[in-house]
Amino acid sequence: MGKSIEVILVGDVPELGRSGDARRVRSGYARNFLFPQKLAVTMTAGTKRLIEKKRAEALVRLSKEKDEAEVLLQKLEKLTVTCSVKANADGRLFGSVNPADVLAKLAEAGYALQKKQLAMYEPFKSLGDHEAALHLHPEVKGTLKVKVVAEKMATSSADAE
Repeated sequence: MGKSIEVILVGDVPELGRSGDARRVRSGYARNFLFPQKLAVTMTAGTKRLIEKKRAEALVRLSKEKDEAEVLLQKLEKLTVTCSVKANADGRLFGSVNPADVLAKLAEAGYALQKKQLAMYEPFKSLGDHEAALHLHPEVKGTLKVKVVAEKMATSSADAE
């Protein structure tokens, strides 16, 4: 084998490509990682047909994922997540609302998201309405409304109902 060889990716490889892509990689990387993990095969006439088949499957899969993400985004944009946090009488928080808190509230509401799909660059450290970015698919992005309330306010509003 030479310094680099041409391979077809059988599975998605981070930083390299998606399933069905043809890539030129170092022979050692292919021989020691891609081939043993069954993530790639060498480029031959027979595997070129495999490329076309994998690309067609990938296009169908991506369009299905995009449609599902758009439906989920429409539901999430209508939703307001309310997080109750301990606060003093002046409204200062004892702590903050981080992505894990928001994801837990979404899970309670029946929406299972991954941490990478919710983009909160800093935790929320004040009471009020906030927005967090959603990245559900490379082409589907939106915002989620998050309301941070003091625990006293949350319990008093529950008693009023």
